[in-house]
Amino acid sequence: MACGLVFSPGDYGDSPPPAPEDGAPSPDAAPQAEAGPTDASRPSTRVLLFAGRRDAVPGEPNAVNVAETMRTTLSASGELGPWTFDVSPPSAAAWSRAAFVGETLLLQSSSAVVQAPLADGRFDAGWAPLPFRSGVPEGFMRGWIVSDAGMTAAGGQAEGAFTTNVYVAPFDLRDGGIEPWEESSSKLVKARGDVTLVRAGAFLYAIGGRDNGATTAPGRDEVEVARFEADGGLGAFEATTRLADPNADAAAFRVLFPVAAAGAGHVFVLGGQTNASGELSDVALAAKIDDATGKLGPWVALPKLPAPMSSAAALVVGDRVLVFGGRLEESQTDGVLALSIAPDGSFGASWAKIGALPAPRSGLAAVVY
Repeated sequence: MACGLVFSPGDYGDSPPPAPEDGAPSPDAAPQAEAGPTDASRPSTRVLLFAGRRDAVPGEPNAVNVAETMRTTLSASGELGPWTFDVSPPSAAAWSRAAFVGETLLLQSSSAVVQAPLADGRFDAGWAPLPFRSGVPEGFMRGWIVSDAGMTAAGGQAEGAFTTNVYVAPFDLRDGGIEPWEESSSKLVKARGDVTLVRAGAFLYAIGGRDNGATTAPGRDEVEVARFEADGGLGAFEATTRLADPNADAAAFRVLFPVAAAGAGHVFVLGGQTNASGELSDVALAAKIDDATGKLGPWVALPKLPAPMSSAAALVVGDRVLVFGGRLEESQTDGVLALSIAPDGSFGASWAKIGALPAPRSGLAAVVY
């Protein structure tokens, strides 16, 4: 994720290119070489960002959901372009995933999916809901967009016990809906709920979660991997390297709702909650993917995030990991962070703040197009 000032795209207008802040973190590791002809000829990457939640203003007791669509670019040399605004999603929500199915953009929250056709990078017909025809079949179960075929959910709670069940709900874009949830033959290894799913090529990773319904339940450190078959079906999940924090003598890193991303041959787990009561983490980890099996190598400690956070958006773009906004302990942040990835697979020594959102936001989802 009362009277008061409410922000909307019209409140911002288009923003100028971000200026460096006094005391901002220095660029990562070794200095970047100046852009040469090759960099100059490479097009910028276009980024769509959907915001979800803003800080409360006087008169409001809590942070408030918003509906915003923002655009920017990332140059080949790592510079963030100005922000512009586009047609807002049809509802205000804390978003968790954005993805393309053909030329249709899908945007999901924990309980809803909306769609918009995107032709040549522009919204031509606006947004429309993509309603579920049945609710998730178990408690503590979260659906995720992980393929062109539909939603997937893994783990939940039924009859008071946590399960290993996996369900899929196919997209029906022609009729504008999502088919009822169907149980898959695939199963998790460890029974748990609130599992985060992230896809990397042919592999699907089930990360963290909980196996305790208490409000103080700790997160889990399990990570499992399954392969998508040629027909789009999902194979069995297998255990792979558990989350561990090398900065804490390789102690288990137990997490709920981390910011998860995949790219550059790695899975990234950034921040999130250490327990169900909402205690946040600043731990950032990466693990290398085995191309043949999908199994993960040891978790490598990335530089810690500037503050404990969750509900950010993360993308891997070329040789950088990007983090947009996020929820802090007491507020949202407007920071846009970047961490460099070297050709040898090593990572930069610190997160660099390369810009700022038009205003502090969390509940974010991002996609390149």
